[in-house]
Amino acid sequence: MPQKKDYYGILEVSRDASQEDIKKAYRVLVKKWHPDRHLENKKVAEEKFKEVQEAYEVLSNPEKRKLYDRFGFVPEGGMPNGGNGSYTGGVEDIFKDFFGGGSGNFGDAGGPFSDFFDMFFGNERGGSSRGTRTQRASKGQDIHATVTLELEELLYDVEKVIEYSRYENCTSCNGTGAEGGTAFSTCPRCNGRGQIAEEQRTFFGTFVKNYTCPTCNGQGKIISKKCSVCDGSGKNYKKERLSVKIPAGIEDGYVLKITGKGNNGLNGGPNGDLIVHIKVINNPKFRRNGADLETEIKVDYITAALGGTIKIPTLEGDITEKISEGTNPGTIIRLKNLGLPNFTGKKRGDIYVKLNVEINKPSMREKKYLKEIAKIKKLDI
Repeated sequence: MPQKKDYYGILEVSRDASQEDIKKAYRVLVKKWHPDRHLENKKVAEEKFKEVQEAYEVLSNPEKRKLYDRFGFVPEGGMPNGGNGSYTGGVEDIFKDFFGGGSGNFGDAGGPFSDFFDMFFGNERGGSSRGTRTQRASKGQDIHATVTLELEELLYDVEKVIEYSRYENCTSCNGTGAEGGTAFSTCPRCNGRGQIAEEQRTFFGTFVKNYTCPTCNGQGKIISKKCSVCDGSGKNYKKERLSVKIPAGIEDGYVLKITGKGNNGLNGGPNGDLIVHIKVINNPKFRRNGADLETEIKVDYITAALGGTIKIPTLEGDITEKISEGTNPGTIIRLKNLGLPNFTGKKRGDIYVKLNVEINKPSMREKKYLKEIAKIKKLDI
């Protein structure tokens, strides 16, 4: 490999210098280092003079400068036939001529010539031109569905039926798209090779680039008669009806994946999956906090003062509970194991009930008794 030199440093210009700037710098330095002006140290001057000439030869040539900017050097001796003629050898021979020795990791991803090669021929370099390519198998597309649940349905495991449509391989043509699975003919564009050899001119010369045939996608054959069932697509749209078990206590927004129930894969690849999104409808009576539920009820001030029974809602119907005398507003009652099942451990959570003591405008009779109570308690009313 040629030794890298800093041609910009030699000419004392920046890397974005224009051709005019390079020419001006060259003229100045050629005069400065001409050997006839350094008779006392002619050998050093000759070396400097050669470096200036070499740097200018590269940087004044747009194609050579492009090579140098990318890789830090240019091939010794320039390009074949001055970069204008054709080069009939293989690509590897070209690089041997330029860089010498064996090709090493020639063309390998990450190899020493990989970036260099991509610069001129792009990322699609193609492999062997012998035979056809087999298309790579790929997984089918996933299908998404949503299951909506009431809060009450989360108390126990529940079965939900999901109806959806998906693509599956056509049984008539075995997914080939050809009538009977055999109605193929040789691709006229690549003559059955699956690849196309295209002559390409670069400043290295002219040589051949191989790429996958776009007509047959590298298969070397095309459908001569489309399947009458799938119209050549190789797939049919089929309605599915699937029963899915939803675990008790599942959270809103949870996603269940049912493997293999999505669209069919390509070229023998696995099916996609059915992705089930869970949506839990809000219940106006309860706020959910994991497996626990929170609710609020109104309690008459007389009941709060004297104690008594109250009705409390649950997901399984109302229940009655006793409260003690002198219950204060904002009191929280805990009802154990009446919440939702814990999604992971199945143990049920609790219901937390906040008591909001309600004070209404008293009737005439109630006011009479309240005044008696006020006298007893010596209240100033």
